[in-house]
Amino acid sequence: MAEPTDAYPDAATNAGGTADTADGEAALRDALDAHGEDLAAAIERSDELQDLLETAILVAATADADEIEHLTESTANLVQAADGLSTAETVALAEDVGDSGEDLAEALAVVLELQREGHLADLVDLAKTLSALDLDPETVQGLNTVLGAVGEAERESEPVGVLGLLRGLRSRDARAGMGYLLALLKAQGRRLRR
Repeated sequence: MAEPTDAYPDAATNAGGTADTADGEAALRDALDAHGEDLAAAIERSDELQDLLETAILVAATADADEIEHLTESTANLVQAADGLSTAETVALAEDVGDSGEDLAEALAVVLELQREGHLADLVDLAKTLSALDLDPETVQGLNTVLGAVGEAERESEPVGVLGLLRGLRSRDARAGMGYLLALLKAQGRRLRR
């Protein structure tokens, strides 16, 4: 492998050469005329181009033929990969990710917290179970009603005796609840007989 160096020979840049550069110079001028503003903007934004060029010159000046071939193949593969990724869909995806970055970070934090606490697998199992249920909108609404009533009862319940129970059954809400329970019992009985 080539030894690292802090300088590069003049031969690496053709500084001392007298090669005919008319065609290359004309092509360079044409390219600069066509894309000069873009190139100037890129150069102004960063000194990285200077560093990249110096590094490329040092590598080219000190590398042997096998290293140059490997570098060329790697660069070609990288360019092909970047070209394959630069589609309208990936650009749109990148824009969406950029627009939703904060939301995505929060969602990822929640998922990671569930994973650390050991609840993520339980949540996935629950989702599988719920997706296997045959729930129509009326069933979902009924479950929401029952679960809401359980929460209310938990907050409002107090001990009563037999007379308190009989007095409570006379209320409009208790009669509606008994009607609901009676309908539930009838529906369950029909399903059991099927």
